[in-house]
Amino acid sequence: MVFFSRRQPPQPDSRYEALLAEYQNYRRRTALTLEAAEGKSARQTAAAFLPLYDDLSRALQCPCGDEAFYKGVELIYRSLLDTFASLGIKPMDSLGRMFNPTYHEAVETITDPKYRRDEIVEVLRVGFTMDDEVIRHARVVVANCE
Repeated sequence: MVFFSRRQPPQPDSRYEALLAEYQNYRRRTALTLEAAEGKSARQTAAAFLPLYDDLSRALQCPCGDEAFYKGVELIYRSLLDTFASLGIKPMDSLGRMFNPTYHEAVETITDPKYRRDEIVEVLRVGFTMDDEVIRHARVVVANCE
């Protein structure tokens, strides 16, 4: 008499569930990777336009005899700021605040008793944030750092 073993093959449901779980994990990982890459590229693109902001700011600070030219530069400046705002890019308001190395880069220090220790007394280059992440540190002058 011949005996046959009754080994049962793996249940199709368990293989399907494992494959489904693997696929869902793959989709989640891919979505996270794409989201991170999108955010990084948006910040890099925004950072590439910040020198334009600096140039327009300096141009507006210079005296100009041609009122129409000045008005044109001012319109371009405001348009750039509106575009930044629509993308969530915000300039930092650093003047008079306390120095924070997360947001600021100290390029000079002064000693003056009328200022608090680590108070920012001058902003040399405006810093920017995008979605609460620094895309450019503000360059500042800090008081009373011994």
